[in-house]
Amino acid sequence: MRSEVKALIDAVNHESDCIDDLIYAMRDQREAMTERDTESVNSIMNDIRDIFFDAQTADNSRNDLSKRLAAIFMCEPKASSLAGNLTENEKAIFNGAVDRLTQSIFVLKSEMIILNGLIEQNEKYTSMLLSEFQRLNGNQDSRFSRSGCADFRG
Repeated sequence: MRSEVKALIDAVNHESDCIDDLIYAMRDQREAMTERDTESVNSIMNDIRDIFFDAQTADNSRNDLSKRLAAIFMCEPKASSLAGNLTENEKAIFNGAVDRLTQSIFVLKSEMIILNGLIEQNEKYTSMLLSEFQRLNGNQDSRFSRSGCADFRG
């Protein structure tokens, strides 16, 4: 296998690994949130930031390698264009790596949709609780501002 092709395949696989790590961390965070383990949630959030940085770095590396290989092959830096210039063996391995990356991205998007749904649900629940609290207090409690937020000033 040519070294440039191997480097690109390795970069695609590394990006998939980073995204998979991000997916697992998000799932762990969601579980910690369910258990109301604030310390774990915060720790996992720090891990997610680090993993996200690694994934961005891997994405940049993959893009750079794709552009370099595309320049060599005189084609577009897209998977389908690059695959058309590979040997059958290289193409099979490359397409497998690309399929894995595509699947990882799909799962990550699904996790993000779930997370966004949970955030929206939490916002609605918090708003309902605050409204009910204000209703029960006759909306006369001076600790609450007009925006509906607690005012903790003396």
